[in-house]
Amino acid sequence: MGIFLVDMGLGLFKIFSTKESPLPTAVVLLIFAVIFIAGMVFYERQGLDTLSSLVGGALAGFGFSFVFVSLVGGVQFALRGGISAIGWDQVISAIAASMIASVVILKALSYKLQNHFY
Repeated sequence: MGIFLVDMGLGLFKIFSTKESPLPTAVVLLIFAVIFIAGMVFYERQGLDTLSSLVGGALAGFGFSFVFVSLVGGVQFALRGGISAIGWDQVISAIAASMIASVVILKALSYKLQNHFY
């Protein structure tokens, strides 16, 4: 999980430094559409009304599109030698910090949700 978080951070760094998306707009829109429809169907099957399932599908589509684009940007940044420009020490430190943060967040969520049955 820590590697994914650092990869997303590197992808956001690439996107903001170059001011362009690592994927064509048509591909991002296709990813959004597929996840939007799947999310909407999922939320409708969970018993939500139409408006709530539309909003849930849109949020799921936006979130997954954001994560996927930033992951692809991070991979492109790493493959084009961006990690050596930043420095391996900083990248490894960021991975370690992200691993610690992800474990803390997962433990906090599991503690918070232990009384809920889904």
